Amino acid sequence: MKKLTAFRLAWTAIVVAATSLPYLLNWFATPAGYYYTWIIPPYPEDSFGYMAWAQQAAHGAWLFTIKYTALPHKAFLFHPFFLFSGWMSALFSGNIGVVFLVMKAIGVVLFFVAFYAYVDFLGLDPIQSTAASVLVGVSSGLGGILAFSGLVSRSLAPADLWLVEMSTYWSLLWNPLFPFSLTLMLLSIYWLDRGTREARSSDLWLAGLATGVMALIHPYSLPLLFAFAIVVTVIRRRANAFGYLCRYFALALPFVTYVTVVSQINPLVARHSALGEMKSPSLVVYLLGFGLPLFFCLAALMAKWTPLFKRYYQLLLWFFLSVVFVLGSIPATAKSFQRKLVFGAHVPLCILGGIAFAMLLGWCSRSTTRRWVVIIAAVIGLPLLVATPIYLFASQAKIARANADGAYYLSNEKMEGLRFLSTHSDPNDVVFATIATSRLIPAFAGNTVVWGHWAMSIDLKERRAWLGDLFKTGSNWDDEDRSREFWGTGIQYIFADGEIKLALETYPFMWRVILKEAEKVFENDSVVIYRRRKAS
Repeated sequence: MKKLTAFRLAWTAIVVAATSLPYLLNWFATPAGYYYTWIIPPYPEDSFGYMAWAQQAAHGAWLFTIKYTALPHKAFLFHPFFLFSGWMSALFSGNIGVVFLVMKAIGVVLFFVAFYAYVDFLGLDPIQSTAASVLVGVSSGLGGILAFSGLVSRSLAPADLWLVEMSTYWSLLWNPLFPFSLTLMLLSIYWLDRGTREARSSDLWLAGLATGVMALIHPYSLPLLFAFAIVVTVIRRRANAFGYLCRYFALALPFVTYVTVVSQINPLVARHSALGEMKSPSLVVYLLGFGLPLFFCLAALMAKWTPLFKRYYQLLLWFFLSVVFVLGSIPATAKSFQRKLVFGAHVPLCILGGIAFAMLLGWCSRSTTRRWVVIIAAVIGLPLLVATPIYLFASQAKIARANADGAYYLSNEKMEGLRFLSTHSDPNDVVFATIATSRLIPAFAGNTVVWGHWAMSIDLKERRAWLGDLFKTGSNWDDEDRSREFWGTGIQYIFADGEIKLALETYPFMWRVILKEAEKVFENDSVVIYRRRKAS
């Protein structure tokens, strides 16, 4: 037991380091004259969106608004994770990106604490537990192997190369929210499993609370958890199932109801969900993404189907439900973000994979043979298991250091402009900027922008058309009407860099009547900021 405890402490530290090191290496690689944003690929818009919510908390808000649209709406979102992160940033005057990194490391530790507790409850022996821990910490699918060999095609790219929710390692690596979401999901499953097996009704209360809190911070997996709770409880408790489920749903439903009501009655949230439709790829893409852990699991089931199913059917149910929800035909209103429903499916697969590896060792009658199996697994198997994490590590570092989309390193001049907004403007002030720069303004200055996020910019298409018409040569706008239309949308600041700064210099006659209503309040070599004059 002491050896197992020492391994768990060391392994948790290794995974924390492996999921934090990319951030630190990119920080050390920051070019001269640039500021590191403390995010890594992919999906920088989502990372900036998370920072924008934490910024609102740092400015004292308890409920959050969507900062990537200037459409008027009241604060509606209660999100305890970003609320706490914002408070920590304000309390310690810290960079929100660094606060997120620290929070993410804490989340990784909490996930492994819950994971170790669950595998101990399942009765895994030291070999099974160790193998499962290694698999859940680093293993992904076949994507890395195929990518390194050059066999990946665009139409059939394994999901572990591009879908963050596909593997535990990538979920723990990418953003600060996912480790806590995984932990709450795992705790819900653990307490449902233990409570229904051992007739511990108190565990159903705990499972309901964990599910409810998860609904507040990351609600996509709720259908899976509800289905799992109903099936396992009915099978195990039968006549008493209703009472157990009442305890579970009594704590889960108030949180879920709040999230559901907000998503339905708030028209902006409803439209955001519609814009976020994510159809799932083919089954083959998922199977390749699960890779070797799935192979281990299937091999074990083929060898000993009956005893494994009887003892671990709840793990098979967890994985099966994930696949059904992510691939199944569901109502159109629920198709938003459908492929996110694969989140967490990697955990039961890796537990079963660890059991399968122990079975392989058990078939070896002599200790010498077992030792050679372990050596071969370490020399050949481990590189295959970590191929995708290594590929992700290298490819993400390359994308970040190339500063793809200008998202990972900001020039000091741009940061000076963002800091000016942060200290001299009100968070509710609307700032007009390029789409690329608008991604950054809510995250670093806290202001509202008119666009900048693919889904949270609710009226992105309409805004593009509006701006194109407003400045189109030969349009019907006269100067006064153009100015009235521009400022009438609620804009208080113009953050001019990149294309806007170039347009101001190249076509000053198009902007003069608009700038006539503004005053220049900041300027450096890259950025000019204008503020609308107050009405006299």
